[in-house]
Amino acid sequence: MTATRYLDRLTEILGEIRTRELPRIEQLAGQIADAVIAGGLLYVYDNGHMLNTELFNRAGGLALLAPVELLLPRLGTAAVRPGGEPAAVPPSLEDDLALARMAVRRAGVKAGDVVLLGSVSGRSPLVVEMAEEAARLGALTVGLTALQYSTTLPASHPSGRRLYEAVAVVLDTHTGIGDAEVAVEGLPEKVLPSSGISAALVAWCLVAALIDALLQRGVEPTVFRSINYPDGPERHAAALERYRRLGY
Repeated sequence: MTATRYLDRLTEILGEIRTRELPRIEQLAGQIADAVIAGGLLYVYDNGHMLNTELFNRAGGLALLAPVELLLPRLGTAAVRPGGEPAAVPPSLEDDLALARMAVRRAGVKAGDVVLLGSVSGRSPLVVEMAEEAARLGALTVGLTALQYSTTLPASHPSGRRLYEAVAVVLDTHTGIGDAEVAVEGLPEKVLPSSGISAALVAWCLVAALIDALLQRGVEPTVFRSINYPDGPERHAAALERYRRLGY
């Protein structure tokens, strides 16, 4: 069955992450813990499919994660033709790169922070520009990408670099080339992507390792409890207040 084959492939990816990424994740978590204790923040932006919502305000998640919000005029900006008819003018690459730089600065990224950027293919010029801007500001940059897939693709950023070439640390999601994982007889293309699941798995493993690293340093991070309990909203508000007071 296709579902069984998909689960088999996901199990294979999980094993690759466990054996090949976990040591790097644990080393990175120590660096992030030191940064947080020194007053830094862990910023996250994902150009993929999950992490911009998956990691934030979740039961069992950490309050110390900070989003980078990238607001792009995806449908183009309003313009008027000579006859008075409106036309859609798509933003230029230069406009998008400027907005990417602005997003990093607007988020407040500074020296001593850590910025985690996700892109399955790694060729998004936006995340490459965000990585370059974060590095210019003195932050440690981390790329979450499908490394094998990315190496087969041309860059879109003017620098000619893909995400894994623009960051200080690379975490590989071990997604296959093309993302879709299962060949099905009768269909011309493979089906069932793995990138969302594997990216979330790597990211949550990083959170797990960060919890360990902070506790080993004598720091108890603020953890969210499910808001669905009767006292959930109050507990959530108390957690946010604790985080604002302590910084972790």
